[in-house]
Amino acid sequence: MAKKLNLDLLNKIWTLAEQGTEGERDAARNRAEALVKPHGYTLADVPDLLLTEGYLDDEPEPSAGGFTFCDMSNPAHQRAYARAERKRQAAWRMANRAKIDEVLTRYGSEEAVFAHTAEEKAYDAAIKPFHKKGKAGQCDTWDGEHFGPTAKVRAALATVKPWPDTIPDAIAEYEYWEKLHDDRNIADGNNQYNYLSQGADFRYWALGDLIDKEIEARNISDVIIRLRFQEASQGTYNDSDAILRDLERLHAEESLKPGISGAGDIPLDRGFSAASVGKVGDAKNRATSPSNLDTATKRRAEVVRILQTSEGMRMPLRAIAQMAGVSPTTVGNIKRRMTRLG
Repeated sequence: MAKKLNLDLLNKIWTLAEQGTEGERDAARNRAEALVKPHGYTLADVPDLLLTEGYLDDEPEPSAGGFTFCDMSNPAHQRAYARAERKRQAAWRMANRAKIDEVLTRYGSEEAVFAHTAEEKAYDAAIKPFHKKGKAGQCDTWDGEHFGPTAKVRAALATVKPWPDTIPDAIAEYEYWEKLHDDRNIADGNNQYNYLSQGADFRYWALGDLIDKEIEARNISDVIIRLRFQEASQGTYNDSDAILRDLERLHAEESLKPGISGAGDIPLDRGFSAASVGKVGDAKNRATSPSNLDTATKRRAEVVRILQTSEGMRMPLRAIAQMAGVSPTTVGNIKRRMTRLG
């Protein structure tokens, strides 16, 4: 661990920098800069460092809940986070060397793994007319949106390839993009960034919505596939109304078939109280060990789990992203989706 910043010495040097003669002030400022620079600070940070008694040089400490929160505006926390990340990545590469080698062998080279596919390039080209570069500190948008494809962007994506009209077909394409994303994550040493191009990422998210609630189930098999998809997402996709609509429609269609008498009305209340149903979704029942977040689906589910806690709803996107191993953009996407579903 790097030697802690000597605040007593810094205070003496800075006193001279402010009160000494002209020559002493210049020399003292140079000494102060040399003292703080190895710790990630600049000369402009010195007054605040002294005013706060060096709290900015403290290492992050675990909270009562067991989470370690890093203030990424604090250079000491930045260094601690970077050290932890390097150790985590090295340990992951050692434990998953066979997976990395398998991906590289299958693609032929590391460059080939990350090279945008023809589909990615086509989807990016299709949404380019809707792109607007964000101002400083703001995200780029496509048709005014950053977190998901609008109806116009969806229509543009469909010009490259029509949207699937059955749940199994949508699942097949969704899994293709998830596999590509996970292959790139493995080759990148589990850095867990967003690895799909923007157009492909919009396509990926829209496919999730198609499976979750938009495509009409043709039969009970489709309903089961939809429900399994929702369960596997662990809260990212959970439109139970779509399941109910499917079942009610299929039940009605079955009752109308010649030679089949209706089963009668299905009572709305089957003896389960609203309170008991709600408990199924408690965050503690869906907790996932961070060591098992080895796919994009599991990482998104971890984000949902965190956001469903009172502490998580108050946390900044960057902090949640660090805990779940995703980008702040992904956290924003999921948080916005959860807010819409409300």
